[in-house]
Amino acid sequence: MPDLHEVQRICGLLDRGEIDNIQFFEQFAKQLASAIGCSRAGVRMLIHKDAGPALRCAAIHDVSRDGLLKLPDMTAADMKPYFEALLRDGCVVAPDVGTHPATANLLEGYLVPLDVRSLMDVCFSVNGVLYGTFTCEQVGATLDWAPHQLRLLRSIASRASLTLMHAIAAQIDTAPGALWEPSTPNRLMTMPMPLDKDEEEA
Repeated sequence: MPDLHEVQRICGLLDRGEIDNIQFFEQFAKQLASAIGCSRAGVRMLIHKDAGPALRCAAIHDVSRDGLLKLPDMTAADMKPYFEALLRDGCVVAPDVGTHPATANLLEGYLVPLDVRSLMDVCFSVNGVLYGTFTCEQVGATLDWAPHQLRLLRSIASRASLTLMHAIAAQIDTAPGALWEPSTPNRLMTMPMPLDKDEEEA
């Protein structure tokens, strides 16, 4: 069983009001990168743009800079392969983003400009609804994600999702423009997706 002690401690600090949401994002993203052992890690939120669904950076820790990094939206002309894999499997694990079918469409707009060679994303969901992803990136070289890394990321996602929702809601209430554009379509999670597509179709 993965050791979630540090993640639980950070979530508890926010739940008890001992840190604010900004401190939570900083500590959580840093711990996520350290626990998984990758170049960058954090959280992206699902938004809807004119061109379709996209993922917006909420908090990404960059190990080389030892701090949060503001990254552009993860978007492409066709995000369907990525979201299909995410909804079907609950994750996208791409040791080589250049050859993985779920990430191939993301190369030009996001992965290549940021030198991301490997990607591992797990659903950020609450009550069965997809709101975004817990994301891990490796830059400069590919990384063969190990099964224990995926198990740990899933466990962290399960433990932290509800606390993360509270942190995001508090951030929106106090400063709606800090993480997202203040317009209604981009506030908080504007395009939740049920994890079980069959139930939606039924």
